[in-house]
Amino acid sequence: MTLHLCTSSVISKGRGGPRRARLVLVFLAGLATVSCPVTRDVAIGAEINDQSDVGFVDPGFEDTNVDARDSDGTDAGQGDLREEERSGEVVEFEPEPLARFFEALRDLDEGDREMVRVLHWGDSHTAADFLTTAIRRSLQVRFGDGGRGFVLMGRPWRSYRPKDVNLRTTGDWSMERILVAADPATLDGRYGLGGVCAESDEHGASSWVGTKRGTGFGRKASTFQVFYLKQPGGGSFQVIADGRVRGKVSTAFGRVRSGFFSMALKEGEHEFGVRLLGDGEVRFFGAVIESDGPGLVYDTLGVNGGFFYTPLRWDGDLLAEQVAQRDPDLLVTMYGANEVDSKSINPERYRNKVLKVMERFRKGAPDADCLMLGPTDRKTRQPTNDNPDQLSWIIDVQREVADEIGCAFMDLREMMGGPGSQEMWSRMSPALAQSDGIHLTVRGYRDLGERIVAELLCAYEGRVEGRPCMAPRVEE
Repeated sequence: MTLHLCTSSVISKGRGGPRRARLVLVFLAGLATVSCPVTRDVAIGAEINDQSDVGFVDPGFEDTNVDARDSDGTDAGQGDLREEERSGEVVEFEPEPLARFFEALRDLDEGDREMVRVLHWGDSHTAADFLTTAIRRSLQVRFGDGGRGFVLMGRPWRSYRPKDVNLRTTGDWSMERILVAADPATLDGRYGLGGVCAESDEHGASSWVGTKRGTGFGRKASTFQVFYLKQPGGGSFQVIADGRVRGKVSTAFGRVRSGFFSMALKEGEHEFGVRLLGDGEVRFFGAVIESDGPGLVYDTLGVNGGFFYTPLRWDGDLLAEQVAQRDPDLLVTMYGANEVDSKSINPERYRNKVLKVMERFRKGAPDADCLMLGPTDRKTRQPTNDNPDQLSWIIDVQREVADEIGCAFMDLREMMGGPGSQEMWSRMSPALAQSDGIHLTVRGYRDLGERIVAELLCAYEGRVEGRPCMAPRVEE
């Protein structure tokens, strides 16, 4: 018997040239440097680290200036905030579509609610969890640590190492990924919230989610929830917390739908797990680990090799059920890098696909605000009359869709400094981008994540608090 994982995947302009300096709010989110063997991912068509895990740096790269408190998190506090000069572009950002999200943050600030949740889908730029960790930690410093949120069960790819949480598995594991080029006839679409499923009928196979030890991010939890598939003939599993069996769940049901099992314990250090009883197939979509709050939770939902339109192959009903279960206040997308090399799309087809995906994401949370993060800069084919700059029109299409459906849009290529900035970042010392022309380094992802948060906090402070931005920006 083996524990089997199947995954699927998918994919918004500023003006003026690069400006050399601005002051931004910087949170020293310590992120570990990880070296991985180089492989080739056909979905992107370029050499990248460990099957398009964007956040993993070139082998041998050392991020020597990462805060010494580093990789497993730090004590969240105002002492971790400082202002620092950064190069890059001051982007044009319209915050009005985030009004409800900002109101939720204000209620959290004022003690009128316990939790604010954000769901962030994307490709391997997201899956690596470096950029999203910088965003999550920075927002949790400001608004409180609500916990790590949603994580995948098992390890769907070798370098899956989400930050601020402990994961482990037992059993004879078998890993498999399904990219956008997969034959649709081989897909059942039942991938859930994160586009990933873990499946097994092996007796004793298990998957565990736990808090980090010590102090800092991810060090306490009180709520555990597992997302699974109800299905005819489904097997059973035990739910275990801190070494004790707390319940038994049967996944057998007359029709296919999402299942959820939750438990609450006194807030503190815990390890939660599921162990299969071997009486039938069980499919898991992921697990949630949260604290009592008050605080913010930022779910990382990235899949390697993802395109914006990959979620169209996910079962829409299961996705909507699980989005609704998370009850988010903000939906974030960050796609576009993989589409740049696609020869099968044009602006109109791409626009229609992006519209359909956003409709699918919002079905489970119609009252949530949405933010579309455009793709980062990357090396592309030289544009010609017959082959226009594909990255530019991808960004333009995402921006147009965001405006049409009422989402905010942030242009990450302009935030990096515009076209050609990926190469510029790769030549910096220390480097902020990798030499493959696509991915950033750990430091680069952290830098970009901090810039995104700086823009959000500036908009929040200006709209809700009615005072000047905490991160004043100056131009030379």
